[in-house]
Amino acid sequence: MRIAWISGASSGIGAACLEAAPAEIGTIVGVARRAPASPRAAHLAADLARPRAWQDVAADVDARLAAADVEHAYFLHLAGGTAPLGPAVTADPAGYAEGFLLNAGSTIALGQAFLAACARHDVPGTLVVCSSPAASDVVPGLSQYGAAKAAVEHWLRIVAAELAAAPGIACRAIAVVPHAVDTPMVRGVMAEDPAAVPLAAYFGDLDRDGGLATPEQAAAHIWQAALDEGAPGSVIPVGARHLAADIPA
Repeated sequence: MRIAWISGASSGIGAACLEAAPAEIGTIVGVARRAPASPRAAHLAADLARPRAWQDVAADVDARLAAADVEHAYFLHLAGGTAPLGPAVTADPAGYAEGFLLNAGSTIALGQAFLAACARHDVPGTLVVCSSPAASDVVPGLSQYGAAKAAVEHWLRIVAAELAAAPGIACRAIAVVPHAVDTPMVRGVMAEDPAAVPLAAYFGDLDRDGGLATPEQAAAHIWQAALDEGAPGSVIPVGARHLAADIPA
């Protein structure tokens, strides 16, 4: 049997990945605050901005891998958010900290927990984490988000190198970088004042020119990357057609 956990499964790219999951994945666990719309997924309620929830998700992974004969396990960590948007000096401190915990803390903690559980139970595993172009670009108004994604991407590169040097562990880790995907998060950025969040104007122009990728296109790219064990590199662009033209939509 194959099993997949998909965080952020109730909307955007996460929901699209749930719908696009290959038929051979017999068990899918949607990790989100709200229940996923798809009947294919069991719902594990979790607010991933809260570290206590990370323990619950890690325990679910460990229990399911221990209880069944799993041929391959996947963890697609796609939960995230840009809030609070705007300059760092005017951001709400509590919301700013929660945003960083969601985007960086949950990804690193749960990514490590998933890989460790796969190794402990001798289950081949594929970890997919979500980075962003903001990890390497200076994007005013998205300071916590960009810093969190930079941390995630650097962590992923290190872990991928460790796994490549450990032939006894049948696990793989990749980061996907969604470019200009039409999600509620991107729509939220577009609604901001471009004076405070310049990216709002950029996304607005792309939208008018038909340059945004759909969540379904991004999901197809992500699953192709997750399933292609021979794909080179650990950081893979997905999403907007002109940036991922070599990946069928």
